[in-house]
Amino acid sequence: MTPILIAILLVIIGYKFYEFITSVPPNTPPCLPRLPFVGSYWHLLWGNYEYPHKTVRYYVKQFNSKLVSCYLGEYLAVIANDYKTIKEVMNREDFDGRPSDVDVVKARAFGKKLGIFFTEGLFWHEQRRFTLRNMRDFGFGRRQDKFENHMVEEAILLIDMIKEGPINDHEKIYLKKGYALFPDILYPYFANSIWEIMFGERFNRSEHYKLWNLCEAAMLFQRSIDTTGGAIFQRPFLKYFGNLFRYTDIIKGNTKMVNFIQEHLEELKRTHNTDSDRGLIDRYLEEMKKHSEMSTFSEQQLIMSVLDFMFPALSALPSALTHAIKFTMHNPDVVKRVHEEIDRVVGTGRHVTWQDRQNLPYTEATVRESLRRETLTPFGVIHKALKDTTLGGYDIPKNTLVIANLGGLNEDPDFWGDPENFRPERFLTENNELGKDFTLPFGFGHRVCAGETFARYNMFGLFALLMQNFNLTFVEGEPTGINDKISGLIVMPKKTWIRMEPRG
Repeated sequence: MTPILIAILLVIIGYKFYEFITSVPPNTPPCLPRLPFVGSYWHLLWGNYEYPHKTVRYYVKQFNSKLVSCYLGEYLAVIANDYKTIKEVMNREDFDGRPSDVDVVKARAFGKKLGIFFTEGLFWHEQRRFTLRNMRDFGFGRRQDKFENHMVEEAILLIDMIKEGPINDHEKIYLKKGYALFPDILYPYFANSIWEIMFGERFNRSEHYKLWNLCEAAMLFQRSIDTTGGAIFQRPFLKYFGNLFRYTDIIKGNTKMVNFIQEHLEELKRTHNTDSDRGLIDRYLEEMKKHSEMSTFSEQQLIMSVLDFMFPALSALPSALTHAIKFTMHNPDVVKRVHEEIDRVVGTGRHVTWQDRQNLPYTEATVRESLRRETLTPFGVIHKALKDTTLGGYDIPKNTLVIANLGGLNEDPDFWGDPENFRPERFLTENNELGKDFTLPFGFGHRVCAGETFARYNMFGLFALLMQNFNLTFVEGEPTGINDKISGLIVMPKKTWIRMEPRG
């Protein structure tokens, strides 16, 4: 072959390669560079390996566009980066889909499209409606005195544990007299809070080791995938490389949670009868009797629905509250104001309750600011276009992944002014009342996190009680910096011991 032909061939190959990495469907948002096989994922990791969502901010500026696109493997994804567009994505039914055909999504659900997180259409509507309607009767997302009193009891038990120290070998993992390991110390509280709604029972202190193991499995799952879904999400065959791409850990964490739920489901079924009304599971078992085997109601669907609602309480809430505590500790002026507000409104004669939330605006604003300062799920839960549609003047083809860059929104200096500062006052009005929350930590619209009210009250209640009862100080040598965290599907704090000195 002559040098001229070789040169022509190289030019053609180069052109085809350039055409591939730059081509996108007509009138779609400007696209991050892409390569064969890996798409744009390599570029996200190259920009910031631990937190790939941060790379997107660079391209928002480069393209001068609040909407950008990229390829996650073979999947075209459009990323919204400003409040208006993010809220539009969450509000429109066009974007209510989920990437339910992805191998790893089905692998966690008996190889099927089950659960609440990653289902769509009529199946999702029917299952979500039934589950939420019945969970609310037991205190999920609806104020209920019985449930709230139980959670205050759990919180007071936690306070007593910290003051008194461990009573068995397992508690020594996360408890010393006057010291607590975060987030582990929070596991029993948050796990029991959701377990009671599902099963109608709570684990006592001697059984807390079971909840600790359950939460550790949830944490393993969380840190095995990144906010984009990771390489396994994009290229399923990578699962055959064992744990090189964390597939083994994903399945291990998920299997432990599923087995735990299955085991206790079997125990509950043995005592279930028509009159049983202890929690969601009793009602679901009764509903199954009304439907044929071809309906959306099945035992496997029940297990996955329970897991999807429990999963955030097992991992996200302990992580979020630990972030809140650490940010507060790094800002002594915030600690002082929280203490002063609680002492003035509640005093020391009784414990803070959920009812006090409306009268402790600065304390609630501190929790909100922590959710802004450390966006727990930087890309939220990925949406999918259910049909050909438009967004921001661009065409969005059917099945396009649509991502809300919540992390980018919460770090945007044009929106917040000083996003790097921890400043709860930004959530208060001039009259010291709570203002509008623009952070959207639980999403919005049809796909809003069903547990938002449940999570907000639980976070506030436990945070306020800990601040009411303890002075918190860091332990030398522990990972206590605000950047001592672990990236994953959520942003998790590194485990750290904190000294808990009783106040007055």
